[in-house]
This record gives sequence, C-alpha cells and structure tokens, in this order.
Amino acid sequence: MNNSSEPFGAGSKDITDVFQAGRALGEALAQTPVYQEFLSALRAINHDPQIQQIAAQMRNHQRALQLGGDGGNHQAELARLQAELDSLPIVQHYRKTELETLSLFRAVDALISQAMGFPFARNAHRRSCGCGS
Repeated sequence: MNNSSEPFGAGSKDITDVFQAGRALGEALAQTPVYQEFLSALRAINHDPQIQQIAAQMRNHQRALQLGGDGGNHQAELARLQAELDSLPIVQHYRKTELETLSLFRAVDALISQAMGFPFARNAHRRSCGCGS
C-alpha cells in the first residue's frame, strides 16, 4: 500500500497479489483428494444411463405439472422417482463426496475469515471487484 489511508488493494501490485493468491488457493483446493473424488462422482452420475432415464421421467412429470396436469398423480410419481434416485449407491456416493467437499470449503473459509477478521466467502466475488461494475 502506498500510504495508511489507502484502502487495501488500491495499489495494482496489491490487487495482483490478491488475485494470484486466490488463483493459487483455487488450484490447491482443486487438487485435493476430496475435490477430485467429488469430480469423479459427478462425472459418474452425469454419465449413468439409469440416472439419465430417471431424470428425464422427472422432467416430464414436472413439465406436466407446470402445464396444469393431474397434480396428484404427477406429484406421487415424482416422489417415487426421487426415492428411486436417492436409493442408488452412485447417488449416495455423489452426495457423500459433495458434503465432504462442502465441509472442506467451509473449513478453508472459516480459517481465512478468522485470519482476515470478516467473512471471506460472503465477501468474495468471482472475477469482480465487488463494486458493482
């Protein structure tokens, strides 16, 4: 910083350092086994034919509801399909890895927030200065 009255990040070097640190943090998190397992589980559910078939059926029932179809039958079928989806081991594994990844990210956020003295993630804006531009 150039002087004590200048806000944090006002100098171009400070901004560059912050962006570089953020990029390094993102790259480090992306390489963690927890996140890699999450990505693997995500790819698996995105390419699973059974899941794709159930999802298509669910979309059809949701569309029918939006168009004013028989609410009771479509709601019941949606609930049945959701239960079927939830019972699949591949979906259970995905949700487990999703929660583990979220826990990791929340722990990192808590550490950074504590060090900074204010909520980090809540104040972070992807590719934005947060100034509304």
